[in-house]
Amino acid sequence: MKRLFLIIPISLCLALPACKKASGPANLKSVQPNNNLDSTVIMTATINGQSWQADSAFGYYVQNSGNDTGTQNLLITATQTNTNPPTTITFNIYNYTGPNTYLINPPNNTAAYYVGNLRNFGRSGHITISSDTAYALKGTFTFIAGADTINSGVFNVALP
Repeated sequence: MKRLFLIIPISLCLALPACKKASGPANLKSVQPNNNLDSTVIMTATINGQSWQADSAFGYYVQNSGNDTGTQNLLITATQTNTNPPTTITFNIYNYTGPNTYLINPPNNTAAYYVGNLRNFGRSGHITISSDTAYALKGTFTFIAGADTINSGVFNVALP
């Protein structure tokens, strides 16, 4: 019994250093306004002659369901919530390979403009990725979705 009282404290002293949090890439700054890595995370456009600016903009890499394809898709979503109803612009680029001009040609490369729950698919236009840096994706876009004309679009989203 006396050995047990000796073994437990020694085991705790040996186990406690293993609980230390490892430092790593999580302690680096992400892409946020004014953090010296990128100046803005934004999406703006002109929709039917009216200025539009997103409250939030995000980029995501989406892997295909087949493990062996090596294909990577890019999804960009931006939402303006201070309007009633909220509006959203989304892009899906199939087989994203880096900076390039991607024509909107559903179902491969798509653009959509949402007004509340009403979705208007882009039927023509383009998405140009001009910069794919270590921190952000930057580009421009123009497309027609239903009766809506979205042009002069510019985005700068955090690299997924």
